[in-house]
Amino acid sequence: MKMKNLILILSSILYVFTLNEGFAQFFSATKIYEKCSDAVVLITTPFGSHGTGFFINEYGYIVTNYHVVANMLPANITVWTKDGSRYDVISIDEVPEYEDLDIAILKINGTTRHYLSLKPDEATVGEEVVAIGHPNRDYWNQSKGIISKINLNDVFLLQHDVATDEGNSGGPLINAKGQVVGVVTGYKRMFDNYGNFKIQETGKLATKISWVKKVLVSRGIKYYVHPTVVEGMTEYERQFEELQKEKEMLNQDRENLRKEREALNAERSKFYNEKVEFEKAKLEAMNLIEKANTIRKEIDKEKSTIKKKLDEIIEREKQLEEKELRLREKELALRRMLPTRFAFELSINPNFLYSKNYNYRSAFLNGSLGLFYRFGFTWDHTNYNYVSDRIGIVFGNHKFFDVKAGNFLKEYYQDVSLAIEFDEVIRVGFGRNLPNQYDYFNNKVYNFAYVRMNLTNYPIVVGLNAAFYSNNELRLQNFVLGLHISLNLNFLRI
Repeated sequence: MKMKNLILILSSILYVFTLNEGFAQFFSATKIYEKCSDAVVLITTPFGSHGTGFFINEYGYIVTNYHVVANMLPANITVWTKDGSRYDVISIDEVPEYEDLDIAILKINGTTRHYLSLKPDEATVGEEVVAIGHPNRDYWNQSKGIISKINLNDVFLLQHDVATDEGNSGGPLINAKGQVVGVVTGYKRMFDNYGNFKIQETGKLATKISWVKKVLVSRGIKYYVHPTVVEGMTEYERQFEELQKEKEMLNQDRENLRKEREALNAERSKFYNEKVEFEKAKLEAMNLIEKANTIRKEIDKEKSTIKKKLDEIIEREKQLEEKELRLREKELALRRMLPTRFAFELSINPNFLYSKNYNYRSAFLNGSLGLFYRFGFTWDHTNYNYVSDRIGIVFGNHKFFDVKAGNFLKEYYQDVSLAIEFDEVIRVGFGRNLPNQYDYFNNKVYNFAYVRMNLTNYPIVVGLNAAFYSNNELRLQNFVLGLHISLNLNFLRI
């Protein structure tokens, strides 16, 4: 029954940590900025005005607001990317068919490998989004909020509460998947209770992405809708999944190569059979020499073709072996970056105990077995995890030595504790004894708390520890000082 209870406690702790980690990246503003900010551009003119835009494909097409480039010639507009590159605009499409649609399509004199996908359906109220832009010349600034309304009198617009300002115009509103749901455009015209025009707080507007897609479709301009940010998955896990897919494709290529080799062997066997028949026909009838010469020429041509195919297959086989080697190296590197999450710990602790209530001193030996969950990892410049935080359950077993009597006591004492460890250096724990038939200084129930400091690194750890033992009324005061020697085994990458 004791073991079943311990297993239930450990399973509950494992479930909580796994559940928390699973939801950790449902909406990651940091990941969105990392994946999407390079596709956002700064638009400037010789007259001092500036605005925001974003690439929609690799061919250099940019979506922005019409009022950012209104009454401008392409030669008056400059586009800047986050890495400092500068581009000239070669065309401006002001979308004349929609009079009140504040959208313009620019084309630069170049291409790009950074672009944003567009959400395939309409935004929803409450959907979390970020805006990336250049408010008041604060370049590549990001702010966060939600979509607050989608049904307005102006069918082109939706409403949001993301913090934006002058310079954000033409920039993207991006959802959790890295897809654009709207183009920041302006504010509602709002008045206070006295009819005076006021600074807007809730009247921030953006053009619905569905109208942008209509414009792009009517002009035959390519755009994408696939997610840029994969939800619930870390970058190392995503790369590892892609690696597995590449391995599957490699195995398929190898199977195709095997079938081609079998077909080639069949053709080679057919060639040799034809050659034998030819030699037989040559011996049997001299009058068929002319025909035999023709057959020989055809066979030689076929032999050359087969040799060429064989050379191609050998070259492809070499390329596949090189690709397989690169994939194995990449897999090993990714596995190295995925840390182990759990650890078993076996520890021996020689200690000295002093009881304040009984003026009693004794030495005792404590053996413990712990199961820990590792989190809060720290990485070095090579992306190698070298330290982490840990939390876990520790089961202890004690044997006391009476200093005055000079012998070990007959009784054994067991307890269980919850321990939290920071940077694999300092551990803090608290716990309670397991029921037993022996008194611990006239008490069968006691609580305790302890602190450990590790002096060496894992997996073999040596350090100092201190503890305080007390009964339920906190009247029994026992103090412990000692050493600990531990062996840790890490396992299970998730």
